[in-house]
Amino acid sequence: MNDLRLMQDISRGKSVRFSVIIPTYQRRELVLALVHSLVRQEFDGHFEVIVVVDGSIDGTAQALREISVPFPMMVIEQQNKGRATALNRGADVAHGEILLFLDDDMEAHPRLLAEHNRSHQEGADIVLGHIPLHPESPSNFLGAAVGIWSEERVKRLSSPNATPNIHDMITGQASLSLEIFRKLGGFDTNFNRNGSFGNEDLDFCYRLKLKGYHIVFNPNAISWQKYVVTPSDYLSQWRQAGRADVALVRKHPDLINDIFAAHPAESLIERVLWRLTSWLLLALVNVGIQNAITTRLFFRGRDLEYWRGVREAGGIPKPQSLRILAYHSISDLSGCHILEQYGVPEGLFLRQIDTLQNSGYRFITTDEFLRFLNGNGGLPRKPLLLTFDDCFEDILKVALPILKKRGIPAVAFAVSGRLGGVNDWDKIIGAKQIRLLDANGLKELAAGGVEIGSHSKTHRPLAQVPTEELAKEVGGSLADLQAIGLPRPRLFAYPHGKSDDRVEKAVQEAGIQAAFTVTADCVMPFQNPYRIPRIEILRSDVGWKLLCKVALAGRSIIPSIGIRSLLKRLRLKLAVAVREYQS
Repeated sequence: MNDLRLMQDISRGKSVRFSVIIPTYQRRELVLALVHSLVRQEFDGHFEVIVVVDGSIDGTAQALREISVPFPMMVIEQQNKGRATALNRGADVAHGEILLFLDDDMEAHPRLLAEHNRSHQEGADIVLGHIPLHPESPSNFLGAAVGIWSEERVKRLSSPNATPNIHDMITGQASLSLEIFRKLGGFDTNFNRNGSFGNEDLDFCYRLKLKGYHIVFNPNAISWQKYVVTPSDYLSQWRQAGRADVALVRKHPDLINDIFAAHPAESLIERVLWRLTSWLLLALVNVGIQNAITTRLFFRGRDLEYWRGVREAGGIPKPQSLRILAYHSISDLSGCHILEQYGVPEGLFLRQIDTLQNSGYRFITTDEFLRFLNGNGGLPRKPLLLTFDDCFEDILKVALPILKKRGIPAVAFAVSGRLGGVNDWDKIIGAKQIRLLDANGLKELAAGGVEIGSHSKTHRPLAQVPTEELAKEVGGSLADLQAIGLPRPRLFAYPHGKSDDRVEKAVQEAGIQAAFTVTADCVMPFQNPYRIPRIEILRSDVGWKLLCKVALAGRSIIPSIGIRSLLKRLRLKLAVAVREYQS
């Protein structure tokens, strides 16, 4: 970026009105054309351009640095992390009062900035622009469909009293103030995990709408879209869109009807036929056979790919039984007979997570759990909530990197009066002493995406604590954790998994929304929020034994000898029976 030019403008009292932020990936020629189109802006104010190159290896960054433009421009390179991360990165370094997001396949109309500026001066908080199809887009049925969608959108939104619906709220060309962007917390990067195609823009705009910000569509704020997506990439995007829609509805359950009702339902026979013939249809389309029949079949296949993505993400969220897993130490406690089963070594923990995910289980967030418990939201198929008791140091050092890599949310329950100490409550049984996280460790764990709940102040068996001391053990623990800079806990895990009516009342009066036992069972909506069952996962829970334990909500019917030994005994008994019959 020409920092000197920008700093000179600022020193002369020339404020930067717009920061144009462009995320790009593997589209060198398109993004170069977009930057050149910004040279022709008929805008009296000052603006800067920030291009975030999201892992491109096609020479985009170098080509951008070699061109000369009359405005300050910054080129930022990052690993491929997706559009949301790229937009947030650009906003982090922006100097402008207003952020204008532009996708890299756009070409700006000369009055694009002027029109966005006019709408903001008239009171808009966020401005959505018109995105007609660029005349130089490839002439095919995909481009034609995009063009039809764009013209229908501008016609509908330009009518009197029209308001954008959730499907109109795209940020491929949209602007809002830097102040509002920061208040909202930016784009949710979970929608683009591993660089995937997602609903980061719909989520972003919907959160703006929920906050009451004024969203305006300006049909004269124009950027033409050069639609160059191939048929195979198009189908892949729709499959990813199905997964992203499940994620969006899991975060915003009230959108469920608006999102899924917009897609025609599928049948089993259609699904099977598409799997068998999709390769042939793609081959025909790719060689130029694009008539009414192939076009109709292709777009029906697009719908089927969408529902395939929905199924892969766990299906349309709905009320169903939930299993909550309870871990303790993620370390090898061999040699400590009393606690050995409660210590799950790193490699085994990773295999357990692999086993569950490969079997279709999906981990949910605390927000999803609480909405579900109150009957206000559904869950994907085979949902799990992951929890850790005690907050040992190994949760931060061993478990957190695994959870972050896989995007798995979790809750960890801390003993607030023992931060930085050890599990001295286990001394009486002669157990090994294990180091607990201190305040900084807890904050690092929270920053990594793990919600911190309370496990009392001292880990005493609360059912044995005098009533007058319960407030200190429960409410005092919440205050302790809040005092070190953590959000006030909304979840509580009973020490040793036990409580009584007095304890539950104390937890409720402290403002806790849900409290957990270690009684094995599944969870359903509207059940007592202060007696939530969990399934303790132990070192011996591997393979089919783990799956059976989780599926049966802890009521395992698999003998401790393991399934292999069981099968071996059955074969032996069968052989004996056969010999007896033959004799």
